[in-house]
Amino acid sequence: MDDDDDPVVDEYDVFITPELENQQQIHLLQYMNRPPELPFTERFGSRPSQLRTKQQSGFVEVDVPLDIHNNYNRQAGVRWGEALRKTKSYGQQAWGLSSGFERVPPPRQANQSGAAAPEAQPAAAAAAAAAAAAEQNDLEDYVLKFDDANEKGHVLNTQTFGGQLLHVEEGKANYMVGVYRDKQLHLTTLNGMVQLRTQFNHLDACTQLDAVARRREKEAQDGSKPAEPRAVLPTIKKAVDNTPAIKTKQLLHSAHEEKWTKVNYMDEDMVESYDAYNERLFTNDAEAAKLHAASKHARFLDFGPSHGGKRKAVVKHAHEPVNISDESDESDDEVGDANPAIETSSGHVDGQKEG
Repeated sequence: MDDDDDPVVDEYDVFITPELENQQQIHLLQYMNRPPELPFTERFGSRPSQLRTKQQSGFVEVDVPLDIHNNYNRQAGVRWGEALRKTKSYGQQAWGLSSGFERVPPPRQANQSGAAAPEAQPAAAAAAAAAAAAEQNDLEDYVLKFDDANEKGHVLNTQTFGGQLLHVEEGKANYMVGVYRDKQLHLTTLNGMVQLRTQFNHLDACTQLDAVARRREKEAQDGSKPAEPRAVLPTIKKAVDNTPAIKTKQLLHSAHEEKWTKVNYMDEDMVESYDAYNERLFTNDAEAAKLHAASKHARFLDFGPSHGGKRKAVVKHAHEPVNISDESDESDDEVGDANPAIETSSGHVDGQKEG
């Protein structure tokens, strides 16, 4: 119709790409605290330096370089960098939820095998105080020799983003990514998506070191407790227990036991990224993958949102207008089918301008 308020402005043929071979997957990474006009790319000096995943528990972390020479607190950066370095030396590879909230304890010293003698306690306390003073001197020295300390791994020079991957579940809505080529729209099913938020691993590392320092101070004063035998009580576990508490406990245990898998990260302007884009997001057999709609243009006029009151749709011949009224007290038998099925047959999908 010439006076249509919602005209068809363009039309596209829609294609669905086949499933990827060799168990290749496509995941969508959403950075929730990053404005879209500042992507993490080489052009903006923020290309991620490392991407790692825990495939079983689904955790993902991305390290992005920080500008440590502009608007950067060197004292805090050195303190946080040292906390991460020391806790990693204990064997800690993850913090927070991605580690199951577990903390790896530092290795026990040789003189901590039993309770200290009373005359040795003052000397142990003095040694602990001297170690704390030496550590503070080291931090100050790292600040004075900042660039050298950064090269040796004593400075927090990356920002970590993390989240848990949501996999595609059968029977639920799935997301797809679409790309255009001329008058074609190619859709590819996503295998999962993750919302990445800023992680505060450096603060967790500082808390862990504070707990270690308090424990060592207490042991220096009271002496470490010797290892004692513990009673083991056998329990009978249920064959199947899917309560939320058990599922959460299993997830945390799995996250703590699972190791990180490092993934190669390619910048969006690299040749490898363009090759993957053209290879995985388009279908080569266009005719076989073309999406068709059985409904014609007039059929879509048979249903739509109501603006109040009851709605009645009278289905007429495909070339005749459809009458829609807000109020009707007639039987429901005369109301037309408001949900026509979409089948794979001849036709195409129209892109329409929003009213």
